[in-house]
Amino acid sequence: AHEHGIVHRDLKPSNIFVTDRGQVKVLDFGVARIFDPAGDDAERAAARAGKESRWDAQTPEGDRNTYVTFSGGGTMVGTLPYMSPEQWGADVVDHQSDLWACGIMFWRALTGVHPAGTMNADKLRVRLTDLDTPLPSLGARDSSLPAELVAIVDRCLQKHKSERYQNATEAIAELQAFLAPKASRISEDVCPYRGLASFGEADAKYFFGRSNEIRTALAQLEAWPLLAVIGPSGVGKSSFVHAGLVPAVRGGGGNWQVRVLRPGRHPLASLASTLDETLDTGLVPHDLIDQLADAPGLYGEQLRKAAARKRHQVLIVVDQLEELFTLSDNDEVRKTFLASLLAAADDATAPVRVVLSMRADFLDRLAGHKHFLSELSRGLFFLSAPDLDNLRETLVRPAELAGYTFEDSWIVEDMMQAATSKGALPLLQFAATRLWDGRDRTKRKLTIAAYNQMGGVGGAFARHADEVAAAVPPQSQKLLRAIMTRLVTAEGTRAVVDHTELLELSKDRKEVERILDQLVRARLILMHTDSTEGSTVEIVHEVLISEWPTLSRWLEDSQALRGFMQELRQATKQWHTRGKRADLVWRGAMAQDALATAKRHVLDLSSQEKEFLEAARTQIARGRRKRVAAFTFVFLVLGVIIAGGAFFTWQLTLANAEAEEALVEAKAAKAQVQAQLDEVKAAQDKKEKAEAEAKKAADEAKLKSEEALKANQQVAQSQEDLAAANLALQKKVAEAEKANATSQELARVAQENARKAAMAKEAAEKATQEAKAEKARTQQLLAAEKERVKQLEAEKSKISTGGLK
Repeated sequence: AHEHGIVHRDLKPSNIFVTDRGQVKVLDFGVARIFDPAGDDAERAAARAGKESRWDAQTPEGDRNTYVTFSGGGTMVGTLPYMSPEQWGADVVDHQSDLWACGIMFWRALTGVHPAGTMNADKLRVRLTDLDTPLPSLGARDSSLPAELVAIVDRCLQKHKSERYQNATEAIAELQAFLAPKASRISEDVCPYRGLASFGEADAKYFFGRSNEIRTALAQLEAWPLLAVIGPSGVGKSSFVHAGLVPAVRGGGGNWQVRVLRPGRHPLASLASTLDETLDTGLVPHDLIDQLADAPGLYGEQLRKAAARKRHQVLIVVDQLEELFTLSDNDEVRKTFLASLLAAADDATAPVRVVLSMRADFLDRLAGHKHFLSELSRGLFFLSAPDLDNLRETLVRPAELAGYTFEDSWIVEDMMQAATSKGALPLLQFAATRLWDGRDRTKRKLTIAAYNQMGGVGGAFARHADEVAAAVPPQSQKLLRAIMTRLVTAEGTRAVVDHTELLELSKDRKEVERILDQLVRARLILMHTDSTEGSTVEIVHEVLISEWPTLSRWLEDSQALRGFMQELRQATKQWHTRGKRADLVWRGAMAQDALATAKRHVLDLSSQEKEFLEAARTQIARGRRKRVAAFTFVFLVLGVIIAGGAFFTWQLTLANAEAEEALVEAKAAKAQVQAQLDEVKAAQDKKEKAEAEAKKAADEAKLKSEEALKANQQVAQSQEDLAAANLALQKKVAEAEKANATSQELARVAQENARKAAMAKEAAEKATQEAKAEKARTQQLLAAEKERVKQLEAEKSKISTGGLK
C-alpha cells in the first residue's frame, strides 16, 4: 500500500485477518488517504502550533474509530491505542505512522499490555506527544525475548520518525532475517553468495532483494493458475522462481508437490517426467508422450486427479521456456507442449499451478501460438533488474547472515557502480564470491584490500575467466574455443549440448574431458546427467556470453559461421537419430553451400558432422552423375533425330539425283526417237520420190521393185522401233513421275523430322531458360530471407538493449 502512496491510518488487530492458507491480509481501508509528501496544511499548522485539543468523547479500549478535532479546526483519524505521536498532532501523518501501529500490535501480542502503560485517552496523548521521553524497551518488560526481536519492535516505536524504520521494506527485511531458522544462520565456512550459478530452493535463505516482487507474484498466482515470469537475460528469473516464489508458495500453507522441468531437446519427455511415482498417476511417462499428441488435456487431468487423491497441491515450474524454440525444431511438439501446460492451468479453483520463466526477447516466438499467448497474457509478470537498494541488500544481507560486514561502505557503493549492466545481479554475486574468498576471518570483514586486489566487479569476472582459459595448454586452446562457442546458440543464448557431442570434437577424448573438468571446477560450465537427456553440458549463466571479452571476441569472429554450425548440428542429430536416412541428407544448393563453407573455413566438426557432410558430398556426386546421364540421353535423342533428318535428306538428294538422271535419259530417248522420226520422214520422202520416179519409169520401177520392197521392210522396222521407243519413253516418264513422288514424300518426311528436331531443341532451350529463372528466383528469395534475418537480429538487439517498455 505504501508503494502506491496509500496510508492506512487505522491499523489494529480487528483490521488484520489470517486466511485459511495462513496468509495475512490487511482490511478496512475506509479511512485511508493518499500520502502527500508536502503534508496536509491543517495538520502541519496544528502540529507546529502545538495547540491544545478537546475530545469529543472518552474512548474505551474497544477498537472503534475516534475522530479528534483540534480547537483550530483540524481533524485526526485513528483508533486511540494504536495512534502514533504524529496522529496526536506531533507531526505530519504519513506511512511511518502505520509502522508505529505495527509496533504497538507486536508489543501487545508479546506482553498483553500497551507500552504506554495506560489506555486512557488523555494520558496517551500526554505520553505520546512528549517526544523527548521514549517508550520503555520491550526487553525491559520481558527479558526472555530475543534481542533481535526486541530491536525490531523498539525501532517501530521510536517517537521521532527519523529514528523509526523509513519504510515497510526495511522492517520486512529485518523480520525475515529474524524469522529465518537458526539452522539457516550459516557458518563462516559456507559462502553465502552463489556466484554465476542460479539460486535454488535450498538457497532461499541467501536470497534477498526481491521481497516486494515475490509478494506480488504470489498474489497473482493465487488469482490465476498460470504465471509467466518474463525478463531480460541476467535479471535472475530462475533464482526468483526457485529461491523466492517456490519457498513462498510452500510457506503459504498446504502440502505442495513441486515439479521442475526444462523443455530441453525433448520437451514432451521432460513434461511426462513430472508425473513420477510421487504423484501416483498410474501412467508410464513413455505412454503419456504418445497420448499427449492426441489429447494434451490428459496432462492437466492427471495432475488434478493426483492432487485430489493425495490431497495435496501441485506446482509445475517450467524453467527457461525459450529452450522450446532454441533446442526443439518440431512445431507440432511445441503446440502439444504448450497445450498441455494450458490444460494444467485452466482452472483457478483447482489445486494445480503452473509457473514459467522465459527471456523477454523470446516472447514474440509465442505469436504463432495465439491461444496460449492469449491465456498467458492474463498471467504475465515482468521481472526487471533490481534497483540499487535491492542490489545493495543482495550484497549486505548474506554477509550479515554469516556474521560478516563490509570493512567500508565504499566497497558496496563502488560495486553498485557496476550495476549498470543488464547482467548486474550475477556479476555482483560473482564479485561478492571472490571478495568472500579474500575475507579477513579474524576481523570478520570483507576488506578493501581484497576488493582492490581482485580488480573490482568487472575485473574479477574477466580475470577469472581469462585465468581459466590461460590454464588450458597452448595446444588445446583451439579445442577450448571450439567447446565454448559450441555452447552458445545462434541467437546468443545458452545451448544444451550432449556430452558425447563435445567429446567428438577431438580424436583424443581424454583431452576434451580434461578441459571440461577445468571449466566445471571453475564454475564456467555446468554438467547435468538426466534420464531423458543423458549427460549434457551448458554455460553456467548467459552473463558469461555478454561479459567475458574473450568469449565475445570468439563469438564475433565466428558470427557468420554460428548459424551454419547450429543448422549442421541439428541436421546431423536428426539424420543420425533416424538411422542415417538418405532423404534427410542435405542436397542441392544447401549441400553445395555447406561443403563450400567447410572448404573455406577450418571448422571444429565432430565425427558425425563430418560423416553427414561426406554423405552430402556423395549425394551431390550421385546427383551430378544422374544429371550427366540425363543430359547425355537428351543429346543422344537429339543426335538420333538430327541423324535421321540427315539420312532422310541424303535419301532425298539421291532420289532427286536419280530423277534428274531419268529425265536426262528420257530426253536422250526422245532425241533418239525424233531422229528416227526424221529418218522415217526422209524415207517417206524417198518413197514419194521413188513412186514419182516409178510412174515415170515403170521399167525402172520394176527393176527397182526389190529395193522398194526392202525399203518398205525398213520402214516397217522403223515403225516398230518407233513404237518400242514410245513405250520405253512412256515407261521412263512413269518411272520419273514415281521417282518424283517418292522424292516428294522423302522431302515431306525429312521436313517433319526437321520440325520435330527444332521443337526438341526449342524445348531444351526453354527448359534451360526456366532453370536459369528458377535459380534467379531462389537467389532473390535467399537474399530476402537474409535481409529478414538481419532485420530480426536488429529488432532483437533493440529489445535486448532497450528492454520492454
